[in-house]
Amino acid sequence: MPNQSQCVLDTMLRMIHKASEIMAEPRVFGTEVLYASEIHMIDVIGRNPGIHVTEIANKLGITKGAVPKIIGKLLQKDLIYRYQAENNKKMVLFTLTPKGHMAFQSHTEFHKKLDQGIIKKFNSLQKSELLMFHDIMHEVEDYIDKIGKEK
Repeated sequence: MPNQSQCVLDTMLRMIHKASEIMAEPRVFGTEVLYASEIHMIDVIGRNPGIHVTEIANKLGITKGAVPKIIGKLLQKDLIYRYQAENNKKMVLFTLTPKGHMAFQSHTEFHKKLDQGIIKKFNSLQKSELLMFHDIMHEVEDYIDKIGKEK
């Protein structure tokens, strides 16, 4: 019989797998069928109008080199605007188009529905339990980051 730690790890890995499957499937947000990478970039731009490539990469946890490919798709779909900063003509900034705002709002509603049950469970925990859970998850994330850098 597996020990309790192994059972927790197995559950976590199943959750990751299920979340990955959900993320891999494109979904309709607003009027567009979008992949997770596209809608998450729209989300970052929608929350941070006037953001530039480096900030987008940092907020999404991806390389700066990965950003232009997704930006190109979003520009092609008329979901974002690209413009130059007034004080620095070399800096390119991004904001959402009206169509992009529709996708952003749709994504926000999707997450409200998805997050609602999870937040409800978190809210049922004692503050000390929630803090301990948060600390554990943060440590697991740090460990995964460390392993990822050892490639």
